[in-house]
Amino acid sequence: MNVLIVDDQEANRYLLKALFTGAGHRADEAPNGKVALEKLEAEDFDLVISDILMPVMDGYQLCREIRSRERVKGLPFIFLTATYVDEKDEIFALKIGADRFFRKPFNPRTFLSEVNAFVEEYAKGKEDRSVPAAADEKEILTLYNERLIHKLETKMMSLEKEIADRELAEEKMRRAISEKEALLREIHHRVKNNMQIISSLINLSSRNLTDPATLEILRDVKARIRTMSMIHEKLLRSEDMARIDFAEFLNDLAIHYFQYYKADPGRIELATEAEPVSLSIEAAVPCGMIAGELISNALRHAFPPGKRGKVVVGLKRLGTKDVELSVRDEGVGMPGDLDVRKHESAGMTIINALVGQVNGRIELRRENGTDFRVVFPSPAV
Repeated sequence: MNVLIVDDQEANRYLLKALFTGAGHRADEAPNGKVALEKLEAEDFDLVISDILMPVMDGYQLCREIRSRERVKGLPFIFLTATYVDEKDEIFALKIGADRFFRKPFNPRTFLSEVNAFVEEYAKGKEDRSVPAAADEKEILTLYNERLIHKLETKMMSLEKEIADRELAEEKMRRAISEKEALLREIHHRVKNNMQIISSLINLSSRNLTDPATLEILRDVKARIRTMSMIHEKLLRSEDMARIDFAEFLNDLAIHYFQYYKADPGRIELATEAEPVSLSIEAAVPCGMIAGELISNALRHAFPPGKRGKVVVGLKRLGTKDVELSVRDEGVGMPGDLDVRKHESAGMTIINALVGQVNGRIELRRENGTDFRVVFPSPAV
């Protein structure tokens, strides 16, 4: 059996085609009545299964056209629809020449069985199909307009309700998003404030200390706290609470460290070469800490008295998935036998732990100073 399936919904055509081809039949499809008529003129079919409401030419018009054309007027025709159906639709469909009227949803096995039975019975005693009598044409057109208008009005009411429901759902979603953003801003604000309190407590605790090594440790801790605080402060000002402009953050962070360590601008020049990259807070915090540690190391160790040079902080994308964070200086350099992955200083231990946290890798180059590069994965934005 060769079946022509007529429906403006691609998913419906696909399911019906799969149902009939799975049962060993042939099946073709058309998105409206006009295309269906073109296929019927070009190929022989044993059955037409059509929806009612369709653009260009609806199912009612298709049925009437088929019943008026000599080549196909005896072709079995079935309506299968779920669009705003009542008993009058079925009565009108049979009046204009349809053979069967099925409603969705349906049991696929039962539907296929009933269609097969109908086609077999029809093949045994084919009835002639003809155009409705002239006396009935006015009545048919009146009923056609009535049924179509009824369906369109019902569809419009359904669409209006769907639009109203969607607008209500969107409004609820907007309120939920707004509440979530307010909560996130409050969290970032409190975290930032708590870090400032911790920094103040460290200042108070260090007033009575005189040991230079201990004071240096506390100073480094304060710098790290400030780095994390700056990230949360950046998120507070960001329109997107999930991501921050990390290039802009790096520039602010580098300036902060230069001021914090009172670097002499006459000897040490600062430069940032950062491409636009947005990072989530999960990646921004460890990457910010890594950048802070590397900048701090460069400012404290790379430029002894009398040494001049530049510190360059870089950020760029490598392809579509990886990001490279770099801090290079033109200072005295590091020992050639130093393995940054195994070095046990506090700073390098922290850096290696943070690199692992972002699933990255670190590389040290020693050309004209020191060049640290950290590559880590990040989705393209």
